Amino acid sequence: MWGKFTSLIVSILMGLVLSVPVQAEYPEKPITLICWSSAGSGHDLMARMIAKVGEQYIGQPIVVVNKEGGSGKVAMSYVLGQKTDGYIIMTNTRSMTELFPDPNGRLSIDDFKYVSRVVRDPFVMLVKQDSPYQTIEDLVADAKVNSNKISIGGFSIKSVDESLVKDFEAAAGIDLNYIPYRGGSEPVVAVLGGHIDVAVANPSEMIANYKAGKLRVLALATQERFAPFEEAPTFAEKGYEVVTEHWRGVMASKDVPDDVVAKLDAMLSKVVVHPEFQQFMTNANMYNGYLQGEAFADLVKQQTMQ
Repeated sequence: MWGKFTSLIVSILMGLVLSVPVQAEYPEKPITLICWSSAGSGHDLMARMIAKVGEQYIGQPIVVVNKEGGSGKVAMSYVLGQKTDGYIIMTNTRSMTELFPDPNGRLSIDDFKYVSRVVRDPFVMLVKQDSPYQTIEDLVADAKVNSNKISIGGFSIKSVDESLVKDFEAAAGIDLNYIPYRGGSEPVVAVLGGHIDVAVANPSEMIANYKAGKLRVLALATQERFAPFEEAPTFAEKGYEVVTEHWRGVMASKDVPDDVVAKLDAMLSKVVVHPEFQQFMTNANMYNGYLQGEAFADLVKQQTMQ
């Protein structure tokens, strides 16, 4: 009797075990990577290279979707409105996270988990090749005579681009007319079209036109000169203490499980050392800036609280 009873209990327990659904291991379907910058920008190009290289490490396709507007607020709001299962994540940049805290109270630095910083990206100040400004000294001299009349373009307002311009104005004792654009490559297009006098940009956003001989670099916002702009001085060399570096990375909603974030971080740690991604960074004059999630989160908070 006890034998039959024991067999019955075992059968019931096995039935219960088999009836519990097995949770699929992440990821079991394609991942969407939201890019908040315009198509063709340096940030967009990085996102698409992450998708191309990353899917071989994550085991699923990664689809890039651009959602522009509000200096990243449109993309952030969209991501926060989706399921927090890790299938919709987004790229981020220093320009975007410096917008925190949101004055409207809708977005907070704590709404997100910071997966990985991926690249570091320097800044250059540039003009059209036939510009009357042959050097940074020419620009400063004219700006002292024509205060607030020289137009200079950059990405968005309250951005790293605008901070760079303000730092330069303060260091040189001049006032420029800052013109914000929605995408990082748009100021370059505006300079080429003669719509503005000067622009600040990351190399990835202007390198093709520079190599085609259409642009001249007046100064580099870095500690040291770097290729292929070795002939251009740093701001510091000319007496202006302006060193501004951009970064780009990936983040997710704060409610995405930690194990999912860890898998995404592991993928990105492999992406940055992949030969194809390294070649992309070389071509775009970006640098490996990989930082693991916790260190990345600390950096974002440190820079945001300044």
